[in-house]
Amino acid sequence: MQQNKTVFVTGASGLLGINVIEDLLINSYNVIGILRDKSKFPLTENDNLKIITGDITEPDTYIDAIKKSQIVIHIAAITDQNIKDYSVYKSINVDASKVLLSKSIENNIETFINVSSANAFGYGSLDNLGDESKSIKAPFDKSLYALSKLEAQNEVFKLANTTQSTKVVNVNPTFMIGKYDTKPSSGRIVLSAYKKKVIFYPPGGKSFINVKDAAQTITKAINHGKHGESYLLSGENLSYKQFYKKVNKGLNQKSKFVKIPKTVLITVGYLGSFIRLFGIKTDVSATNLKTLCISNFYSNKKAIENLNHIQNPIENGIDDAIAWFKLK
Repeated sequence: MQQNKTVFVTGASGLLGINVIEDLLINSYNVIGILRDKSKFPLTENDNLKIITGDITEPDTYIDAIKKSQIVIHIAAITDQNIKDYSVYKSINVDASKVLLSKSIENNIETFINVSSANAFGYGSLDNLGDESKSIKAPFDKSLYALSKLEAQNEVFKLANTTQSTKVVNVNPTFMIGKYDTKPSSGRIVLSAYKKKVIFYPPGGKSFINVKDAAQTITKAINHGKHGESYLLSGENLSYKQFYKKVNKGLNQKSKFVKIPKTVLITVGYLGSFIRLFGIKTDVSATNLKTLCISNFYSNKKAIENLNHIQNPIENGIDDAIAWFKLK
């Protein structure tokens, strides 16, 4: 365990950021977290934790923090699914990431961990899981968010090839569920089932991971991650129906489950894409709804073998989310 080293964490107010900071503190690291609004941060500052306000697109707001740190964990990103202009994603997810890594290398950061997305790699079925060797595939090859995360990790690796002094590691979490979902973000899927007599679910599925498990593995990546390598951080590969059944059990409620036909989702998606042409912001689009119709499954074999990634039951993350949202 590396004690007394300081870790600079971007995206400190997000679901993953807060959980990563909590795990770093448990493991005796000092932490400097950057965010834009301190009111959204639920942990208490102490001698080992300092929270600063700033913006990752403005290096002047974080350069002092980097100079005081030995490790950088870059989580901050724009994840909204209602943006139709790729340049918005690029400016934050790609360009700001490149500058942050450049500043980290210039200031002799020992380890830089870039948090990407599982969808930057190709997904698979239960019989042939997606892994780090598979290229991005439809419909994510049309997702502006997924494409920006793919471009970002490619640019990060290009810079990684220019340095021997800074270890650069890339991690790719799947769909995270758990506590500290301040926005809320992915936890909206849990909220969508609350007190529902009928739960409508899409025909696909995805890999669900307890955010606490993802955070713990990211901490392990500081010491065990290899330079220039990516690691998928996945959990349980479940259909949406299977996941909602677990949520229902956690909520101690009984609901009927009704499958939404794929044709209905696709039709609604194209309608959403049409509405977007008039400048109306909506998460509904052909690409986004097509993602609900596929088995978006991934392997965590590499992370288990190299980072000692531990996959706990997703019920733990569901229970944490339920407690966080105070649904009981």
